[in-house]
Amino acid sequence: MTERNDFSGFLKERFSRYEARRADPPAGTARAAVVLVLRAGEIQPEALFVVRATHERDPWSGHVALPGGREEQVDRDLMDTALRELHEETGLGLDRKEIVGRLDDLNPVSRHIPRIAISPFVAWRRRLGGVRRSAEIDGHFWVPVSELETPARRSSLTHRRDGDTFRFPTIEYDGHTVWGLTYSIVQNFLELLGDTADRPTTGQ
Repeated sequence: MTERNDFSGFLKERFSRYEARRADPPAGTARAAVVLVLRAGEIQPEALFVVRATHERDPWSGHVALPGGREEQVDRDLMDTALRELHEETGLGLDRKEIVGRLDDLNPVSRHIPRIAISPFVAWRRRLGGVRRSAEIDGHFWVPVSELETPARRSSLTHRRDGDTFRFPTIEYDGHTVWGLTYSIVQNFLELLGDTADRPTTGQ
């Protein structure tokens, strides 16, 4: 049993009983990895989100996202991809031992985005230095984990593209909107955490 204030131990215990869904993507599908970075906030754990820079060819241009990107030949595996992209985008240098688990892979199917399989990882470090801006992100913000599931933060948006109309569930925080693939990853993470009564009381 983990101590009530040991969020790191709590996460590791949850992941020890969790098996992420990892379907093999179709041939020719690019692989990518993202990382949900958690730190100890003043009162409770907080999650890092970035705002992607505006690029004409990026289908997620300007969206709220998790740090990450495509696998490259220099990467030993997708965990390396996640950590390399995290450092390139934010300047945060985490290592493999700070990855506490892996969530379900996502294989989005849409004519509006390239064929890609995304593997999300979860990292924990009690204290983290400042996040720097890079060519890939225009900003960042931290969200207390409990705020991610607060009903008052939940809403939806209508997205229109090429004559199609889509409605997506969202999380609204401090003027930012979490939706789409990032929303799906957050939901998977919250399901992993389970009922709030079972969680540590603080992020310290």
